[in-house]
Amino acid sequence: MKVILRFLNILSLVVLLLSCLAAYIDPNIFWQFSFIGFAFPVVLVINFAFLVLWLLLLNRFALVPAIAIFLSWNFLTSVFALNFTKKNEERGLKVMTWNVKNFDLYNWSHNIETRSRMMDLIKTEKPDVLCLQEFYTNNQLFHNLEYITDTLGYPYFYFPPGFEQTKKPRNKLQKTLWKSGLLVQKWGVATFSKYPITDTGMVSFTNALTNRCIYTDLSVEGKKMRLYNVHFQSIHLANEDYATIDSLEATQQTRWTAVKGIMRKMKNAYTKRALQAAAVRKNMNGYDGFKMLCGDFNDVPVSYTYNTVRDDLQDAFIEKGKGFGATFVKKFSIFRIDYMLYDKRITANSCKTIRQPLSDHYPVIATFSFN
Repeated sequence: MKVILRFLNILSLVVLLLSCLAAYIDPNIFWQFSFIGFAFPVVLVINFAFLVLWLLLLNRFALVPAIAIFLSWNFLTSVFALNFTKKNEERGLKVMTWNVKNFDLYNWSHNIETRSRMMDLIKTEKPDVLCLQEFYTNNQLFHNLEYITDTLGYPYFYFPPGFEQTKKPRNKLQKTLWKSGLLVQKWGVATFSKYPITDTGMVSFTNALTNRCIYTDLSVEGKKMRLYNVHFQSIHLANEDYATIDSLEATQQTRWTAVKGIMRKMKNAYTKRALQAAAVRKNMNGYDGFKMLCGDFNDVPVSYTYNTVRDDLQDAFIEKGKGFGATFVKKFSIFRIDYMLYDKRITANSCKTIRQPLSDHYPVIATFSFN
């Protein structure tokens, strides 16, 4: 029995160390490592379990999982924050990042109050800067742009729509709803600020239609800071894909063709994100002032995307967060895919995740001071 356990322990060690390589290997060269990196939290827990087991048995083989955990420590702290003794002080510049999933435009939550509850959450938290992904607004019933700027009090904003649609009402019902005769809808990434915006720009992604990165130069109490707001490539899983994943979680039989379809979508997203991350990093390298990057990476901390854009930046969750800090709303989810990164001349004073399932992402809020 001990021989089998030792073999399984060595196997878990190898998989754990291979998963760490996902942060350094470009998916366009070797995409398989990205899938192994996705499994990092699971194999990490397995190695911890083996460590406890060998210690209870007073067996020297405990050195094996201990070495594995030691070698992967930097990745461990990016997945699981250990700041349980640190105090959070909500002071300084308050920033919120949130993928709002079109403010529940298609009623995925089956709750007509979701949009107003999302707006109420923003109103309650009162961030100084608001970075939204999958932002949606139109000129009829959903005046989200005007509501945030006028009612919530964000006079400065930058919203270059990634996708815009104008259409005429086709039937009597639509004519009743859209009385002006034309419905103009806009989707994209949007940044709102209570501080003046002195300059704006965009990092376009040539391999995506609606995913992009925008930046705004903010004048914050005499200091200039460039804030990047990004939405990296999504996997675009359909309802049937989530049904397949649920069946796997329940250890039920599922069709292999469905699993291959999910893997194909993930591979496509991994390779696209790698190119997008390189473009954002190149743009950030060309700016020497205070800078911060917020947004939906659609990828985990042990990934090429995260490692590429983070580079020498700090992570607010690592510095001030606790536990796994999951931001993806899914049953049993431990995945953190929304981030706030900033340069070393800025200090994070607090970081928290609001665990309200109003979107398929939880909002992340942090406060910062300038050194």
